[in-house]
Order: sequence, then C-alpha cells, then structure tokens
Amino acid sequence: MDLNKTENSSEALDKQLEKAIGAANGEEKESTVGNVAVPQENDTSIVPGKSTRILSVGEWMLVIFAMLIPIVNIVFMAVWAFSSDGNVHRRNFARAAMLWLIILLIACVVALSIAGFSGVNLLRNMITGQAG
Repeated sequence: MDLNKTENSSEALDKQLEKAIGAANGEEKESTVGNVAVPQENDTSIVPGKSTRILSVGEWMLVIFAMLIPIVNIVFMAVWAFSSDGNVHRRNFARAAMLWLIILLIACVVALSIAGFSGVNLLRNMITGQAG
C-alpha cells in the first residue's frame, strides 16, 4: 500500500510541475474541475495578444454604419483589417468585406471589358449624354 501512495503522489507532483512549467511559459491557461479542463473567463490563448471580446449589438451597428459611408468605409476596412491590435472579430469582418470589394471590382472590370467599354469611354459618354 505504501508503494501505491508513493506512485500516486509522484504522478500528482509530475502533473503539478507540468502545469507550473506550462503556466510559466504561457502555454496553459485553464483550470481543471475533476478531470475536465475548463478555460478561464478571460482566456485569450486562442489568439495571443488580441481582443477576442464579443462585440455588442450597438458596436456592430456602428461598424455597419461606418461601412455605409462611401470612401470612409474603405479607410475603416483597411485600418481594421491590417491593424495588429483591436478586436479579432471586427478584423475578420473587415478582411472579408475587403475581399468582397476586390472580387466585385475585378468582376466589374471584366464585365466592362467584355462589353467593349473602357472606363474613359464610359465616362465620356455619360458626360456628353451619348448612348454608346
């Protein structure tokens, strides 16, 4: 029986040492309840150094409002998409919106080139009022 207690206590000590070493290196940020690992409430280990806070409805409304304003939306998208700080969710949204903007811009250029219009001719026709 004494041998079993020694083995169990040495295993427990090994686990505690691994936890302490991992916590010192910043690898493990979770506590255990029984045998189940429970992440801490403010755990940002998924994306270190980033804000993973969930944005409220009001904050999302401000983001969408900023996306409705011409020219300002491109500036905000660039700032949010390429900044290393800030909220991860807003950054991912800005990256996705920029990708859609690029895809639609390329599609418009391809469609206009297939239709035979150049941007200069299209603008000239719009200004002079000619229909093609």
